[in-house]
Amino acid sequence: MPRVIHHRLYGLTPEQQERVGEQFEQLGAVREWRGDVPWVATDASSKLFEMEYLRHVREEEGEQVSGAGFIRTGGDETDVLALMLFLRDLSAEHMVRASVRDDDNPLGKLRQLEFSGGLMPSGNRLEELLSRGVVIKKVDGQQISFYSPSHPLNAEQPDRWGYRIFGIRAFASTLLEAEREALKILRAMRRLGG
Repeated sequence: MPRVIHHRLYGLTPEQQERVGEQFEQLGAVREWRGDVPWVATDASSKLFEMEYLRHVREEEGEQVSGAGFIRTGGDETDVLALMLFLRDLSAEHMVRASVRDDDNPLGKLRQLEFSGGLMPSGNRLEELLSRGVVIKKVDGQQISFYSPSHPLNAEQPDRWGYRIFGIRAFASTLLEAEREALKILRAMRRLGG
């Protein structure tokens, strides 16, 4: 189901704002997004829409917001998960606070997420929250399942993302790598007539 995901960053220095803008551009180019490509508005932004968006966010939420944006998903849960993991990583790298608001997420515990230094306020990692769930992506009618590193099915590879397609189970070091590999398998099976 398509929905809108809002994200905020707090406490970025001017140098970090420039770096974060570059990191969002890199994220947008790393994979094919079914919905919007992630973006961020900061004081370093030069596009009119981004500057106005940040101004409006600050009017509503306060001057402590140093980066803000949103994406409209195309119904692809891996888009949502990739953005959440990316924001978690930004929070850890820059030692700032990041938040994600996903009002229509079917899982109540994922509607409001906040990270500080890469961890949630409870001190837990995001993977611990995701450990029981499976993220399912459908491509051309084929289901691809992704399992977080702490999922019970990944007991033999607890530091890696698991994925399954056409009954094949495999592991990758990141969600984005798992997605790339699964899509390669899908293309290969399509060529073979599978």
